[in-house]
Amino acid sequence: MSSRPCVVLTREPADNQDLREALEARGVPVRELPCAETAWLDPGPIREGAAAVAFASRRAVRGLLASPAGAAVLAAVPRPLVAAVGPSTRAEVEARGIGVDLVADPPTGEALGRALDALLAPGAPVLLPRGDLEGGGVERALARAGRPCWPVLVYENREPPLRPEAPFPTAAVFVAAPSAARRLLAALPWLRAQRCLAIGPTTRDALLAAGAVDVGVTGTDPGDQLAAVLAAWTRAAARGADPTPSRR
Repeated sequence: MSSRPCVVLTREPADNQDLREALEARGVPVRELPCAETAWLDPGPIREGAAAVAFASRRAVRGLLASPAGAAVLAAVPRPLVAAVGPSTRAEVEARGIGVDLVADPPTGEALGRALDALLAPGAPVLLPRGDLEGGGVERALARAGRPCWPVLVYENREPPLRPEAPFPTAAVFVAAPSAARRLLAALPWLRAQRCLAIGPTTRDALLAAGAVDVGVTGTDPGDQLAAVLAAWTRAAARGADPTPSRR
């Protein structure tokens, strides 16, 4: 392994691909420690009559549209309003030839839930494709507003094995989900002392709760993520970092 500080990526390899390739093209060493695996679920029959479909992640898009019943929801006439939590989720929907009517600003689940509640008629239900963990900010915001929310399970989160590893030089740890934050820092507690970059405030809070001491936040835009990771790596390199951390 290179003695230069690396960037740790914690998503599944397919989700890391664009960021990994952009970093490697700039000479940045990358280490992948996947903290999640996705198992797709068949949602079975899906309740009809939703006024909107809210996508809080790219996996939710893939999971719903992999199902004939899910694809039929977005092929209906009239079609329900389609909402996405951020630019990458919007791109995932639009890559399938489906228009997106609403993107959260800021790109968080809470903001998406609030925007949907403000836009829809009173009592109009929202279909929420999601994983087997809690529905996150979208579901909480809709519940607070008294808005009907119909969760549809389209994937299951699984925990890949994370083996203990000796400390290695680290410039940044990029974390995209609260569950990943908890798993990673439980398996490799010495990473708590390293610079962590979270997608959004919910993942930031999970990192802090797990003991991380240096946490920054980036959004869901791939360009913003790349810029944040590069900035952290550049700072580490400028320090002449051979910052092999001590064990903790």
